Amino acid sequence: MSDKRIYPVLSPVRHSGTLYKPDDADHNKIELTKDEAKPLLKLKVIGEPAGEDLEGTSQEPEMDGAETQTPDLPTGSDDAVSLSEEERKAVIRNVLPQLKADEDLTKAGEPKVRSIEKLVGFDVSAEEVKAVWADVQAANEAATGE
Repeated sequence: MSDKRIYPVLSPVRHSGTLYKPDDADHNKIELTKDEAKPLLKLKVIGEPAGEDLEGTSQEPEMDGAETQTPDLPTGSDDAVSLSEEERKAVIRNVLPQLKADEDLTKAGEPKVRSIEKLVGFDVSAEEVKAVWADVQAANEAATGE
């Protein structure tokens, strides 16, 4: 029995090399296990699934206008503190596709801390951003074989 369900995407998120966005008709829903979905639900990157487990069904969540709007990410020190280190990294990783090369990257091509903070809605350290960026770069190099 499959324990995966379909979740509506509320904010851009990258999963298994695919970028899911609420305004992308082909990628505005994501299939995840409950464990995979848990941190994304907490961060309000995805919404609650509609219907039951997927096995043997083709149920998809009904999408109304309110569900397709991008929610606010955690704001304020209380919300940011309540996130685990891995959840903070996931939030940072998930906003990277929203960065604009001419505004949000340094001359060396790395994300600016201030730009990340604006997108995630809480303070991040340069070390956090550098660690996530290094992970993303390593994953990209491994995927392309370079």
